[in-house]
Amino acid sequence: MSKSNLAALFLTVHLIQALGFAQCTSDRTAFLAFGDSGMGNTVQYRVAESMVKFCRQANCDFVALLGDNIYPNGVDSSTDPQWKKKFELPYKDLEMRFYPTLGNHDYFGNIEAQWEYSKINPKWRFPGRYYTFTECLADFFVIDAERFDEEQAIWLEESLALSRAQWKIVVGHRPIFSHGGHGDSEKLKENLLPVIKNKAHFYVSGHDHNMEYLRKDYGPEFIVSGAAAETRPVGKGKSTLFSASIEGFTHIDLGPDSAIIRFVDQDGKILFEHFKRRQKLN
Repeated sequence: MSKSNLAALFLTVHLIQALGFAQCTSDRTAFLAFGDSGMGNTVQYRVAESMVKFCRQANCDFVALLGDNIYPNGVDSSTDPQWKKKFELPYKDLEMRFYPTLGNHDYFGNIEAQWEYSKINPKWRFPGRYYTFTECLADFFVIDAERFDEEQAIWLEESLALSRAQWKIVVGHRPIFSHGGHGDSEKLKENLLPVIKNKAHFYVSGHDHNMEYLRKDYGPEFIVSGAAAETRPVGKGKSTLFSASIEGFTHIDLGPDSAIIRFVDQDGKILFEHFKRRQKLN
């Protein structure tokens, strides 16, 4: 796709989204971020209940769903019965939009069924393998971290450059940096990191079944939130502000000039809260 065509598409999408969210008059945008959730187990349901209770006290506008949406082998179709047990029932009381990305376990199934399901359930906003959406103060750039190729890199680089949002947030399943069992992704360090370096405020991911907040010298800060249905051990490094092997989710509250990032466990306890000033991007 040429740069002019990409620019036209990006601006058209943003116009549609701006019209769709014209009711947004708040000076804050807040959302839940979690992944590796679709197990249908008791932990998933308990973490979901914690989200509902938390959002009764805090602003929650939508969900960034960070991949591995349905375990263990994705879905066969948009009418697969797993949708009910592993998405619809656990999150029935979270009355908000879900913006998903693809995880490695989703690739074991029919990935096209993941966006076909959007036609059945309006709560599920998944237009394609990678996409952008706008929510008030922020532009979100949802990537397919499992198949991050040159075409996607060009799309992301140009989309970030065209964005005039106060906050720019890149979302994918696989972390670039992690002290969990999977560790860093050398492929994403090589191919994704140069694209978002000093161009985005956050990179939010799952994949490792823990919660982490990492600050490095690349511009974006790195959030891992893959503990919505089970946990695995996690370590720490020089860039770690927070890490925990505890079931839970992340709440990100964006204001015009600052953000508050909270990691919350399955009992609703805030484990870590971080205040971040919005930095100027290149």
